[in-house]
Amino acid sequence: MKKIFVEDIRKKKLKEVRLVGWVHDYRDLKNNKFIILRDSTGSVQCIIKDKRLFGKFKEIILESVIEVYGFLKDAKIKSEAVDIRDKEIEIKDFKILERAEPIPIPIKDKIETNINKRLDFRYLDVRRPEIKAIFKIQSTIANSFREFFLKKGFIEIQPPCIIATATEGGTELFEVKYFEKPAYLAQSPQLYKQLMAISLEKVFCIIPVWRAEKHNTRRHLNEIRQMDIEVAFCNDFDVMKLLEKCIFYIIKKVKKNNARELRLLNKDVKLDKVKYISYKEAIEILKNNGMAIEYGEDFTPEAEKKICEIFKNSLIFVHSWPLSLKPFYIMPKDKEISCGFDALMNGLEISSGGQRIHKYDLLIERLKEKNLNPESFKFYVDAFKYGAPMHAGWSIGLERLTMTLLNLENIREACLFPRDRERLTP
Repeated sequence: MKKIFVEDIRKKKLKEVRLVGWVHDYRDLKNNKFIILRDSTGSVQCIIKDKRLFGKFKEIILESVIEVYGFLKDAKIKSEAVDIRDKEIEIKDFKILERAEPIPIPIKDKIETNINKRLDFRYLDVRRPEIKAIFKIQSTIANSFREFFLKKGFIEIQPPCIIATATEGGTELFEVKYFEKPAYLAQSPQLYKQLMAISLEKVFCIIPVWRAEKHNTRRHLNEIRQMDIEVAFCNDFDVMKLLEKCIFYIIKKVKKNNARELRLLNKDVKLDKVKYISYKEAIEILKNNGMAIEYGEDFTPEAEKKICEIFKNSLIFVHSWPLSLKPFYIMPKDKEISCGFDALMNGLEISSGGQRIHKYDLLIERLKEKNLNPESFKFYVDAFKYGAPMHAGWSIGLERLTMTLLNLENIREACLFPRDRERLTP
C-alpha cells in the first residue's frame, strides 16, 4: 500500500492507510495505547487496541520514527496537539524504523527551554509545530517577494558574495584570504545590483550578506538574507511605492497560504495603512511626543518604536534624510538633503533605500566627501561613464521582516542557524 501524508486524510476518502512519521506524543492506558504521529503535513491520533502490539508499544520513545498501518475511524479528539480531530487511525500493525534516544530538549507543550539551548539543538527545535510554522511563513515571504517582481518583468540576478572592497565604506567587513589577496564577505549587493540596473533595467536578488558589527541585540545578526531590488528610470518615491505594494502582496499571500500557521502562533498580521513623512517631520513628531532626537541624528530603536506607535498598523516611509546619514551612492536632493528613505513597521526598520547617483563626476565627489578612495571603487564608478540612467532601489532583511510580521521577540527565532558574536555552530 502506498504511503500517504497526514494531510491526505483531509483530502481523500480513505479506509486503509499507511503513514510514516515521528512519535510526537503517546499515552499508555490499560486497554488502549495512543500515539500522536507527526509528519511534515500535520499530526493524527493513532490508537492500539490489539494486545499483541502492546509489547512493541513499550519500546517507543518520543521522536522515534515509525510506520503505521491501520484503518481510519470517526473520532472526536479534543487535544490541541492533533491537527486531524475528526478521524483517528486504529493501528493493525506498526514498525519502529528508527528508535530515538531520549531527546535533550522538549518539543511539545509550552516552550520553556531558553533560546540558546534550543539553537544548540535547532534540528530538533524545528520539529516543534510552532517553530516549523515560522519557517513555513518565511518561505512564503521569500517566494512572494520573488513572485511579485517576476510578474513585473524583473530579472533575478546572483551578485558575488566575495568582494575586493567595502560596499559602503567603513570597517564592518569580515576579511577572508582569497588566494594571495585579501578579500571580504559582501556586506551588501549594492554596487553590483546598480551595475545591472543601468544595463538590465529591472533586477532583484535574494542573497546572504555579512556585517562584522560587534553588537549582540535581539534585532541584529552578523549573517542575514537580503531581498533587494534596483530599477532604472525610477526615483526614490517610485521605489517606495513598489515596496509598499510588495509588502502588502506578501501579507496577502501569508494570510492566504499560512492561515493555519498564523492560528498556531496566535498571530494576526495587522497592517492596513501607509504613511509618508519626511525626516524633518519625523523629528518634530518625536519631539512633540517626548523623544529627544536632534536634527542630524539617526533614529534610536526607541524612536522607531515610538513612530510606529503613533502611526499604528501602518507601513511608514521616512524620506528626505540628511545627506550626512546616508551612504556615498545616495543621490543628493541638495547640499544637505538626500533622496534616501527608511521604512518602518511594527516598531522596527525593515528597509532602507533611495535614488542612487548615476553621474560619474558626482560619484567621485561624494566618495571623497566620505573619505573614500575612488580608485578602490574604479570598477564601479567607471560604469557610469557609459550611458547610465537614473535608478533607485532598496533592500529588506528576510529575517527582520519575518520577525516584524510575526512580532517575534528575538530575530534568532526567524533564522534557522543564526550567526552572531557568540555563535558559529551548529
